[in-house]
Amino acid sequence: MTARWGIAAAVVAGLALCGCSGTDEKAEGAWGLAREGIQAMLYSPRATVKAGEPIEIHVRLRNAKGEINSYRSSADVALTISRGDEAVGDDVDYVTLAPAAIELPPGHTHAALLKTYSTEKGKAKFCGEPGFYRFVGKLNELDLPALEIHVQP
Repeated sequence: MTARWGIAAAVVAGLALCGCSGTDEKAEGAWGLAREGIQAMLYSPRATVKAGEPIEIHVRLRNAKGEINSYRSSADVALTISRGDEAVGDDVDYVTLAPAAIELPPGHTHAALLKTYSTEKGKAKFCGEPGFYRFVGKLNELDLPALEIHVQP
């Protein structure tokens, strides 16, 4: 029985080394500091994408208060993107998270697609080369801590 588990572990490790796993795993940044009881984070449905596949960046809001809290529906989002230690650009977007103020009960979250980035070589403005990309930003006064996405060749 232990030999079977050892073989299974070796297969999983081998798949991870060749890049065959992780494409279905999501990537999450940390929750930023609460401002007026609201926290924000960046996340992506996939931590690893192959060159040519898009990178989806989402934002989540969470009510960190013990009472119903609301957040204005529209905001300026500023993202800084880097590849390794090298900045590849600043991207500023306007995103509407909901048609009206978002009402969040205690502990609840709200998620929205922020932007989709191309990874097609020659077409991508920011993420056109293989490597690790780091997204960091601000949503009004809310910090959006780092989120890392790996683009494979």
